[in-house]
Amino acid sequence: MAETPPKIKVGAFEVAFLADGFWRNDGGCMFGVVPRELWKHNHPPDEHNRIRLNLTCPLIVKGADAILVDTGIGNRLSTVERQIFDHGDGWIPAHLRALGMEAGDVTHLIVSHLHFDHCGGIVRRRDSGALEAAFPRARIFVQKGELEIAGNPRNERLHAAYRHAAEVLAPVRSMLEAIDGDTDIVAGVRAVVTGGHTRDHQAALVSDGGECFMHLADIVPTRSHIRGPWNQAYDLDALRTMEQKGRYLGLAAEKRWWLSFAHDDTVFAAMVRNDRGRIVLGDTVPVSERLFQ
Repeated sequence: MAETPPKIKVGAFEVAFLADGFWRNDGGCMFGVVPRELWKHNHPPDEHNRIRLNLTCPLIVKGADAILVDTGIGNRLSTVERQIFDHGDGWIPAHLRALGMEAGDVTHLIVSHLHFDHCGGIVRRRDSGALEAAFPRARIFVQKGELEIAGNPRNERLHAAYRHAAEVLAPVRSMLEAIDGDTDIVAGVRAVVTGGHTRDHQAALVSDGGECFMHLADIVPTRSHIRGPWNQAYDLDALRTMEQKGRYLGLAAEKRWWLSFAHDDTVFAAMVRNDRGRIVLGDTVPVSERLFQ
């Protein structure tokens, strides 16, 4: 039995920080134009220049509603891809069991975008090799524009970014709900379009009783990305990412929101504060190594 994932309260909502486990990706890709000498201290690279990352998937619960935000990589990678990214079968099923839940209890799924490390766990590979819906009762919410681009990438860069999407989406076509712009998923939980990382990238915002929590997904993937110009090489529109990052980090510092990081390997979530014009971490929810033992 895995350790129980940590939780926070947001009004009447409970947010549990599930994770699909650690993985590794190229540090240069994760930090773009930021020199290695600056990021290597908090994110030490291995001999292949890969840094350790997490796959945070917040589960937002209130009453009968259980809303999962993103799904990580899942267990569908090839043997070669598993070696490249140093990822196994994923931990979300174990973390659900630790909460006394199972995959069928997830009622809604908000997918920030359709890159493999956020949408791969929408499906699970059976022992036979066949893929099936990982959350069989969930309504799956993806931006209409994201689905369109993933289905018809217009250049080589987009084709590479969405190379996994067709296989992931095929078994769940009947469960997909294409949304167009900011959309209420349930009362108090909203999908908010940010753009930046992809054209139609979306975040999840929870608000209740004057309290707020936001999962910004790949707008602020790690604690180090709270710096304005620290962006990923993967961002299609880095200036848009910086604009949206500044907007929501400013709101979070002013109004004491919780924010969670999609890929930080030591911090699931934090409250941020403005320290003489610089956004810094305040209270945090740390990542426990025991979650993955």
